[in-house]
Amino acid sequence: MDIRVTRARRIFSDGRHNAFTGIAALGGRTFIGFRSGTTHMTLDGAVKVIASADMEKWEVVAEKRHPEFDLRDAKMVMFKNAVMVFFGARGKAGLQQSMMCQSTDGVSFGDPVVLKGVPAKHWLWCACPCGDALYGTAYGTDKGEYGVALYRSGDGQAWEKVVDFPVTGNETFIDFDRAGVLWALVRDDHRGCIPTLCTAEPPYTKFRSVTRLPMRLQGPMLKRLDGGCVIACRQWDLPGRRNLRTDLVWLEDGNDPRLVRSLPSGGDTSYAGWLDVAQGRAVLSYYSAHSHKMDEPHANDAAFAKDGAHAEHSTPADIFLADISYA
Repeated sequence: MDIRVTRARRIFSDGRHNAFTGIAALGGRTFIGFRSGTTHMTLDGAVKVIASADMEKWEVVAEKRHPEFDLRDAKMVMFKNAVMVFFGARGKAGLQQSMMCQSTDGVSFGDPVVLKGVPAKHWLWCACPCGDALYGTAYGTDKGEYGVALYRSGDGQAWEKVVDFPVTGNETFIDFDRAGVLWALVRDDHRGCIPTLCTAEPPYTKFRSVTRLPMRLQGPMLKRLDGGCVIACRQWDLPGRRNLRTDLVWLEDGNDPRLVRSLPSGGDTSYAGWLDVAQGRAVLSYYSAHSHKMDEPHANDAAFAKDGAHAEHSTPADIFLADISYA
C-alpha cells in the first residue's frame, strides 16, 4: 500500500489544551470533536465540536460541560443518520462514567446522557459501526490491572457486553474490514507501551488472533485497509520520552510496522481520527502542542527526571487535519 500525507494544517487554536479527537461526517459537513481544557490533566475539560463544509473554514457548533466532571476524549461516529459523540466523565477520584450526545441535523446536539450497560468507572473509549450495530471498547481497572471488553449497541445509548479481550490493556481502537472481521489495537501502558493487535470474526465472541507488535505507542488509532492496517499513534525516542510526535505507520499483513512519515507534531500529541472522503482519499484529525512546547530544555532536566510527563501536560495544544492519499 502506497500511503502519502499530502497536506497537514492547524484548524483550531485558542490558547487552551485542545486534544483527543474524533471525526465524522453528516449532511455534507465534517465534524471534529475534542476535549478543551486548561491543560492536559485539569478537571475543567469540555467536549467541543467544530464543523466545516469545505474543511478549510471551521466553526464551533457544540460545547458540552458538566458541573462536576472533566469531559474527555470525544470519539465520533455517524450511525443511523445521527452524529454521535462518546466521551468519558472524570472526577477527582478518576473516571466516573461514560456518556454520549448526538445530533440528527449537525446543528443542535442534545444533552449528554450516561450510557446504559457500561459499568461505572469503565470508559467506553472507542465506538465503530458495523452493519446495524455499534461496537465499542470499554476499559477499567480491577486491583490495579487494566481490563478491556467489547460492547454492542443498537442505538448508541444502551450497551451489552460481548466479550473480554484476551490481553490486558486500556485504550483500544477498533475497525472492521469488508468481511466484517474486527481489528483492534490495544494500548498497554503497564507493559512498556507495547501494543497488541487482535482480530475476531462475527459474532465476535472469541478472538481469532492475538499479536504483540514490535513497537511502542500511546494514543492509538487504527484503520483497516486492504492488505493491512494504518496506525496513527504517539511515539518517542529512548531513553526517556524525547522527540514526542504523531507517527503514521503502515502495518502490512504478515510484516513488521513501517513508518509512513511523522506528522507535523511534537510535545503532547496524537489521538487521531480517520474519515474516508473519496476512493483512496481520507482526512486525519489529531492534536499537537508543538507550536507551544516540544522537548524540555536542558535547564529543566532535574524537573523532567521527577515528572517525565511534565512537558506533555503543561502546555496548550491545537487541532490539526492531514490529507491522506492511498492506493
